[in-house]
Amino acid sequence: MNVDVISNLLARFVRRHRTTFDTLSTRQSALLELGAMVGVQEHYRSRGFEIKVMNPGRLAEFRVKTSTRGAPWNYTRIRATRNDRAVDIHMNLMVRGAHDDGVYCVDVGITKAGSVPSSKGAAKWQCLGNKHLRSFAEVKRLVVYPMLLAQFIGIVHEVKPRFLRKPARRWYGSRRHPPPTLIALGHFSANSDSIVRHYEHRGFQVNVAENFDVRVAWARQDRTRSPLYWDEGATGPRPIKARELKQGRFVRSEEE
Repeated sequence: MNVDVISNLLARFVRRHRTTFDTLSTRQSALLELGAMVGVQEHYRSRGFEIKVMNPGRLAEFRVKTSTRGAPWNYTRIRATRNDRAVDIHMNLMVRGAHDDGVYCVDVGITKAGSVPSSKGAAKWQCLGNKHLRSFAEVKRLVVYPMLLAQFIGIVHEVKPRFLRKPARRWYGSRRHPPPTLIALGHFSANSDSIVRHYEHRGFQVNVAENFDVRVAWARQDRTRSPLYWDEGATGPRPIKARELKQGRFVRSEEE
């Protein structure tokens, strides 16, 4: 993991929104989860959404949720708004499964605006109702290998199975809301890039953002770029081969 790239992403976010983090874990897993939340925010910003950081109470600092514990109103959320459409972005959000009473924690949750309480209520809050979860992202410090993809698709099946059947949902894609996304630091291994390329043919509306730190560096060169998608009009990411990383060929030229 290129810690400097993720740290620079967070530093830019802090400067832009004139906030500070209440804690910045030295654990790479927690740093990556926070980087993924800010990366999702960068996707919305690059697509013309207005971004608002909503800290709890009257706090001026960004309160980071680094585990499943803790009430959501005690932590910062990010609101993305364009025209009359708004979503909130949360970190480590507890959500109800789609099939039963199971409760799952997603690394980054994208919800209907205002659906997660911002203050303590009379009743104990357990999790977000499934219908209010718009999308989510899972974050891994791993190379993208076939069994990791199988695990991710399994999570989508349990949490948001509608993204695994046709027709594709209209308001999701590279130019709009991100569908369920796997964010990984590693590159595609073995035949995993082939598996991802066939998802669309199978009716799977999901995204895999491999080499996330490389994507962040690439997106920094142009504010209209999203770290979740390589190309402006892409329906999914362009795989990067290991040899391209060694040669520094992760930015596509105009001729391509």
